[in-house]
Amino acid sequence: MESDSMFNVGDLVKLVRDPSSIGIVVTDSIGVYQGFTLVKFIAGPDADKTYQINNIELIGVDDVIDEKEEEVPVSAPVEEKPVAKATSKKKWSKVQIVAMIKENPAAVERGILCLNKHHKLIPEKSRSYVSYWASYIASGKKLSGRHFYNARRTCFFNAKVLVDAANGVV
Repeated sequence: MESDSMFNVGDLVKLVRDPSSIGIVVTDSIGVYQGFTLVKFIAGPDADKTYQINNIELIGVDDVIDEKEEEVPVSAPVEEKPVAKATSKKKWSKVQIVAMIKENPAAVERGILCLNKHHKLIPEKSRSYVSYWASYIASGKKLSGRHFYNARRTCFFNAKVLVDAANGVV
């Protein structure tokens, strides 16, 4: 599939407003942000940062080699969108999970559904209860009374499984 992008992956580019900022095109402008190119900068004030930058604010390094640099008037500010790194995913602690279960009834129900999904990691004695509560919740009803109280206690006792599930370990 051929793209309509001005730049290809691996091209060296410069910012129009700051020629000292040199970067490498990581992805072209196909996708959610059409007209924006993902650039990882290797030189200049933004070195080691990755931004999605509007294509009109970029020029290819090969386009500038033979021309002498001329001053470009600063027009509109560039929309720079920092890209979240894959490693910046939030890590949940046991304290945070327990606090959420204590304060939010919806967290108890999500916890029961999660425990049911990972039923092999919880004690065998709790599995039948968790399965029953999960089917009740999946039918669109809410836990109440002693079932809610016992479901919350089960989530507290199995908080390690919930933490591992929240962090993507299991």
